[in-house]
Amino acid sequence: MVEAQTKNQSIFWLWSDEIDFQKRGDAIYWSPELVILEKYKNSIPLKQVAAIKGGKRLPLGENFSDDGDVPYIRTRDFTSGYIDYPELKKISEKVFNAIRSYQIHKNDVLISIVGTIGAIAILDKQFERCNFTENAAKIVCSNKLNPYYLYAFLLSQIGQQQFRRLTVGGVQPKLPLYAVEEIKILLPDKQTQQKVEQIVKEAFRLKKEAEADYQKCQQILDDTLGLSGIKKTLQTAFWRWSDEINIIARIDPNYYQSYFQELKASRKKLKTVKLETLASLIDYGTVPTSPDAPPEFGTPYLTGKNIQPNDLVLDKLDYLYTDTTEAIKNKAIKADDVVITQMGTVGNAAVMGKRQEGWFFGSFLIRIRPKKGISPEWLALVINSDFGKQQIQQAMTTASVRTNTDLPTVKGLEMPTIDKKKETQIANLYVQSRDKKVLSKQKLQEAKDFVENLIENK
Repeated sequence: MVEAQTKNQSIFWLWSDEIDFQKRGDAIYWSPELVILEKYKNSIPLKQVAAIKGGKRLPLGENFSDDGDVPYIRTRDFTSGYIDYPELKKISEKVFNAIRSYQIHKNDVLISIVGTIGAIAILDKQFERCNFTENAAKIVCSNKLNPYYLYAFLLSQIGQQQFRRLTVGGVQPKLPLYAVEEIKILLPDKQTQQKVEQIVKEAFRLKKEAEADYQKCQQILDDTLGLSGIKKTLQTAFWRWSDEINIIARIDPNYYQSYFQELKASRKKLKTVKLETLASLIDYGTVPTSPDAPPEFGTPYLTGKNIQPNDLVLDKLDYLYTDTTEAIKNKAIKADDVVITQMGTVGNAAVMGKRQEGWFFGSFLIRIRPKKGISPEWLALVINSDFGKQQIQQAMTTASVRTNTDLPTVKGLEMPTIDKKKETQIANLYVQSRDKKVLSKQKLQEAKDFVENLIENK
């Protein structure tokens, strides 16, 4: 076999006498990267130190219950590497009794095995009872295997590569339970595993603190802007008297939603200024200047998928060939710019950091460059709040099948002027939350790197 010279290779050669075609004949299975653990005498199949069991779907005709008290974990609840506990659905006592044999307990490790393969989480919270989906498997570790070490191992590059290797199926990929049992792991001494556990738990602690800071920030923001008592319900059908409708302004029903009208009335109680008075620049992004470039030859190009409310999602970046960007240098991002989604999912705003200096942003995005002394975090928080969303959503139009906003709407957004100390408190809480979130990701990466170094040093 020709040895791999670089990581993540897409093409390689294998001599036919090195392939067991009766086992698998596809190229991915025999990639040098994916067979690496088979070279190590100390690697063992997971089934030697853990039990793997599947979950259970809800019985036919049954559904989740608002009155239930038994949590049920779906794969969508742990796609980020953590279980999203506030979003867990509940099941009734009747449904629980029907699937009570398929429970998950604290320190069990979850892995998604259907559709999106290889999402990993660990149940780090104590539940009296808890069930999980048939699209996931739970891994119950023996006393030889630390579940936090296993969590980091499966999240690492070598763990994720094995999922690719063992996945079967075409239209809907699947990782069979017997394949999970055969995942090769490196089993270091307990002290080494505990060191990984400490790093992972520190990442979890930082994440929880970040969430608490963000929730506090949002609560103070809502209270300050008078949003706390407004029920967030959009009507699917309603009527208005004709004298309530200004047909010169808008005649589409969505514009006259009670929810929008209540928010609009609340907004009038605060002193506001137009967003354009707080910015030195508000403009659209640019169309791509080249086809997708490899990262090593390109400059990142942000699109709507990268912008979430008060957050940047940078795991899937597009790139423009750097030598084609001279003509669009005026569309280069600066630190503290605020970028808003303009079409599709409309009105998501995020602050650009120093890392984004010199990146470019797409034509379906709008950039706001705050004037000196104006907090970009405050602008983004208000735009992402119901205070800002009401203005954007009520003014939205539909282009073909996609909703969109525009520069006049964004420039005309009414921004509240509140006590500067309160504004600073809210913005600082958000920054504190954001920084802890970054540290949490760094700690989790540290745990994954630690595991990968164990493998490379063997």
